[in-house]
Amino acid sequence: MGSETDRPRGRKRDSDATRAALLAAARDLFGRHGYEAVTLRDIGERAGVDASLIARYFGGKVAVYRSAVAEDTREVSASAQTLDLGSFTAYALHRADRRGAPGPLVQALLSQSSAPEVRASAADEMRTRLISPLAGRLAAEGADDPEGRAEALISCLVGVIAMRSSGLFDGLSAMPPETIGAILEAAVQAHTQGGSTPGPAQCRQGSAPPVDEA
Repeated sequence: MGSETDRPRGRKRDSDATRAALLAAARDLFGRHGYEAVTLRDIGERAGVDASLIARYFGGKVAVYRSAVAEDTREVSASAQTLDLGSFTAYALHRADRRGAPGPLVQALLSQSSAPEVRASAADEMRTRLISPLAGRLAAEGADDPEGRAEALISCLVGVIAMRSSGLFDGLSAMPPETIGAILEAAVQAHTQGGSTPGPAQCRQGSAPPVDEA
């Protein structure tokens, strides 16, 4: 029979395992179906525990969604001025391919029906982990309006992840993640090698802005 000191440690291990199972279930379900379509009962059933435990460990649906987004993005942060958008894009697309879904962060950003606090939390995560580092790189390399350009480029990445996961575009679905990454990285470099922002006439004609040779 275990000692009294063993019991608290055993309960702590059980508690940690239950919380981890709920969080893993939430990441998977929210990543596949979005915030509105997933219920607390769904999460509990996927985790194999009573759904009422979500209130104990997280506090509610919004809180567990925020935790799922935060956990899902822990490994995607980049240091300021060093974000290689090409390599990160390839990594993000391979990860989406493995799980067959865009993930809870992308779902939260794109869903108009998500609770406002959920979308705001997702936007903060994206800004902290990707937009700000890319803006730092763009600023260091001399781009105009680095923050706005970083937001535009990361928005492109979010759209690519979502649309590739949807399977609606055959060419995009078939394209290797590394090739897509190279396209987005080329867009970053176009902003840091003397390229100018296209004016209205260029946009109407569908022509790209000139880029000076480095």
